[in-house]
Amino acid sequence: MHRASTWLLLAASTRALLAPLRRLGLKKPPAPSIVFDDDDYDHEENVWCPLDECEIPPEASSLESSLRRDRGLLGKAWKRLGRAWQGRGRKPPGKLVLIRHGQSTWNANKTFTGWVDVDLSPIGETEMEHAARLMLERGLQADVVYTSVLKRAIRSAWILLAELGQTYRPVVKDWRLNERHYGALQGRSKVGLVDVLSPAVVQSFRAGYATRPPELPDAHALSATRERKYVGLPRGDLPRAESLEECLERVVPVFQERILQDLDEGLDVVVVAHGNSLRGLVKNIDGLDDSVIERVGIPNGIPLVYEFDRDDSGTLIPVETMDKTQTDLSGEFLEERGLLREAIALERKALLEPPSWAPSSQDAVSSTLEQGLETLARERRVMAYAQLGTNLPLVDPVPLLAQAPIKVVPSVVPDADARGGVVEARPTQPQAGPMASRERPRRRRSVKPPTPGKQRPPLVILIRHGQTTHNKLGLFTGWEDAPLSPEGRAEASRAGALLAAHGVEVDAVYTSWLTRAITTAWLVLAPLDSLWVSIHKSWRLNERMYGALTGLSKKMIAQRHGEAQFRKWRRGFAERPPPASPFSSKYPGNDERYVKYVHDLPISLRQSFIRSLGHGKIELHHKLPRTESLKDCLQRTIPYYRDTILPQTVAQNRTVLISSSENAIRGLLMDLCDVPRDVISDIEIPTGVPLVYDLESRCLHLFDDGILPKPRDRYDFGAAADVIFRPCDDEEGCPVDPHLYLDDAFCEDSELDRYETEAAEREAWQRVLNLDDEEFTTHMSSFYRPPVAADATRWDDEPLEIEI
Repeated sequence: MHRASTWLLLAASTRALLAPLRRLGLKKPPAPSIVFDDDDYDHEENVWCPLDECEIPPEASSLESSLRRDRGLLGKAWKRLGRAWQGRGRKPPGKLVLIRHGQSTWNANKTFTGWVDVDLSPIGETEMEHAARLMLERGLQADVVYTSVLKRAIRSAWILLAELGQTYRPVVKDWRLNERHYGALQGRSKVGLVDVLSPAVVQSFRAGYATRPPELPDAHALSATRERKYVGLPRGDLPRAESLEECLERVVPVFQERILQDLDEGLDVVVVAHGNSLRGLVKNIDGLDDSVIERVGIPNGIPLVYEFDRDDSGTLIPVETMDKTQTDLSGEFLEERGLLREAIALERKALLEPPSWAPSSQDAVSSTLEQGLETLARERRVMAYAQLGTNLPLVDPVPLLAQAPIKVVPSVVPDADARGGVVEARPTQPQAGPMASRERPRRRRSVKPPTPGKQRPPLVILIRHGQTTHNKLGLFTGWEDAPLSPEGRAEASRAGALLAAHGVEVDAVYTSWLTRAITTAWLVLAPLDSLWVSIHKSWRLNERMYGALTGLSKKMIAQRHGEAQFRKWRRGFAERPPPASPFSSKYPGNDERYVKYVHDLPISLRQSFIRSLGHGKIELHHKLPRTESLKDCLQRTIPYYRDTILPQTVAQNRTVLISSSENAIRGLLMDLCDVPRDVISDIEIPTGVPLVYDLESRCLHLFDDGILPKPRDRYDFGAAADVIFRPCDDEEGCPVDPHLYLDDAFCEDSELDRYETEAAEREAWQRVLNLDDEEFTTHMSSFYRPPVAADATRWDDEPLEIEI
C-alpha cells in the first residue's frame, strides 16, 4: 500500500511538472504539405503514435520553422532538467581513429601510386575487416567518417562500416585527404627507379619533407585534370606534384574546420585516408617537428586511436596514451605492425598445401560484435603460429583471405622485378561486359545529347534494393535491417553495369539508413567508377514500418488473420498494421541508430518518462513510428524529395540516383507520375531494376539490357503498370518506347523501319556482351572492379618519357 501511494504521488508530481512543457511543445498539428482529399484525410489523426500522442508532419518547408521552434523549446527545457538531475555539463570530447586504407594493388606491386585511382588488393580488404574487429574489441564506433575521393580509401571505409554494422553513418569525401601527389613518379616501379636513379634520391622523393618530385603534365594519362571527380575545383588547386610539406598543408584545414569541431561536440570520428595525409593529421595533433614527421610511418589497416581532453581555455589537447620514450605519437596503435600479413602468408601456404583431415564446424554466432570477435580470435591464433615459425594446422575452417582462386604470378615479370615469385590471391574479374561499350561512344536514347552551349539534362534514377534474405523467405521486412542475399548483390552489380553501358553519369546518391539500400548504392556506383560521388543517407527514405508484423511470415499472417485483413495491412493505403510494442526489438526506439542519431522529430513525453524511470536518468526519446500505413510512409518520403533532393540535385542540373525500398519508391512515383492514390498499392517495384524518370516529358523509362523479352514485359510491375509507363511522344511527335536503347530511336511507320530498329539493337548489343551472374562478385567485402593488367606500371597512351 505504501509503495502504491509513493508511485501515485510520483506520477502526480511528474504530471504537474510536465504540464507547462506540454503547453509549450504540443499543439494541434497543421495540415501536411502533401495534399490528399479532405474527405479522406483526418487532420486529428496521430501520424506516428497510436497512443494519443500528436505528431507534426516532418520536413515540409512550410512547417520547418514551426518544427524547429517547438523542438527547440521542448528540447531545451528537457535538457536543463536532465543536466540539473545528472549534474553534468559539456560532453567529453570524442575519440579520433586514424586508419590508413588497406593494401592496394599498387602497394603490392611496389609502384608509386599518389593520385592514381587504383583499387584494394584482396589482402587490403582483409586488413580493413580486421581493423573493424580491432575497433569492435575496444568498443570503438564511428559517429562520422572522413575519407578521400580515391576508391582505395572509400572502399576501405565501406568495408569498415559494414563490419562495424554502421553502414548508415555519414561518410564525408574530401579531395584534400587524398594521398600525396607523386608527380611524374606515379605509375613507376619504386624498385626500378632505384636502379635508374639511386636509393638516396628515391628515398628523398618518398620521405623527404621538402623534396618535390618532377611535375606530371596535364596531357599525361594519369593527370587528375582528366577525371570527372575533380570537375568544379579551381584548376590551380589541383597539384601536378607535391612535397610532403605541401601535402600536409592541404590536409590541416580539413582537421581544423571539420574534424576538430566534431570531436569538440563529443562525436567519435574515424578518418580512413592515406599514409601521407594521415601523417599531416598526426603532425598537427602532436605538434611534431619537420624532421620528426619524416620518420613517422602509418601502416595499412591498423587503427591509430587518439583521446582528447580540454585545457583551461577549452582547447582540445591529446591525451598521451603511449610512452613518449617509445614513440613520437600520443595515439595508440591497436596492433603491432605486420602481424596480420604474416598470418595471411602462413595461411596461404596452408591453403596451397591442404591438410588430409577435414576442419571442424564452428558454432553459429548472431550479432556483429560476436562475429567480429570470433573472427578476430581466429586471426590471432594464426598470428601466433606465424610468430612461432611453425606450419598452420588449420584448426579454423574460415580462411582470412577472401574466397578466391589462387593465382601464382610467374617468377619473371617484365619491368616488375619486385614482384618476382610472389603468390597472389586475386578474385577472377570479368574480361568484358557492359563497361566495354564505353570504349565506343555513340548516341543513346538514355541521355539526350546536350544542346551546344548547354548542359546535358539531368535524370532521376530510382532503384529498389536488391533481393534480401527476407524477400526470399517471404517475410515482412520494414525497418528490420536484413542484408542483401547473393542474388541481390548480383542484381545491384548488374544495374550498375547497365547504367555504365548507357553512359549514365551519377552526380549524387540518396538512400535510407537500411543496409540493404546502402549496399545496393555501393554496388551500383562501383561499375560506374563513381565511388567518389556523395551518398546522402536519411531515415526518411526507409521502408514502411510494418509494426508488429515485422519479421513474420506473410503466409502465416494471411492464414491467421484472413486474406482480406492481410491485404489491408499489406496493400491498404491508410490501414496500419498492429503497432510494435515500445519494449520490442521491432520498435526503432530500441535501435541505437535511431535513438542516438534521429533529432528531427518531436519528443515523445510518454516514452521519455518511461525510459527515464527505467534507466534512472532523464532521457529524451523522439517520437519514432511504431507502425505505418502506406500514407504515413508517403508523408515522410515525398516532402524529403521535394524539399531536399529536388533543390540539391535536379534544380542544379545534377543526375541523382535514389536507392530505397518498395514503398518509399511508390511514394516518389506517386508524386512524379501523378499516380492516383486508389491504384498506388497495385504498382509493384522489382528489385534491382533501374527506373529512369525523364523530367522534361514526365515519363518513366527502363534501360534496355539486350535480353528478350524486354524489361517492361519481363518484370512484374503490377496491375497498374500502365499508369507509370503511360504513352509519351517526343518533340517531333514520334511515340517513345518505354525502353531506352544504346542507339538512336526510329519512328516505326513501316515494317522496314521495324526491321532496321531490331537490327540496330542487335548490332549494338553484339558490342555489349550479355550479362551473366558469374561476371559479378557477391562476396561481402568485394566490389566490381575492371580487370588490371599484370604490368600495372605501363600505360598505352602515356606521352613521351619525362626527364627526372
